[in-house]
Amino acid sequence: MLLEARLLDERREGKAEGRVEGKAEEKNAIATLMLAKGCYSLQEISKLTKLSIEDIEKLEKEMHATEQS
Repeated sequence: MLLEARLLDERREGKAEGRVEGKAEEKNAIATLMLAKGCYSLQEISKLTKLSIEDIEKLEKEMHATEQS
């Protein structure tokens, strides 16, 4: 019984972590699309995606590094 409860708790934790990771990936994908479009400022992207300016700058650098490769 105790093992079953523990496994159930671990499964719930895993699902919650998966949702958080999925939301973060979605925000990054949206910010990347906005950067690629080129008509949004970093502040606008931050406001709409709730990502920090620093995170958006990292995405922008990654985009440019990928383009140069």
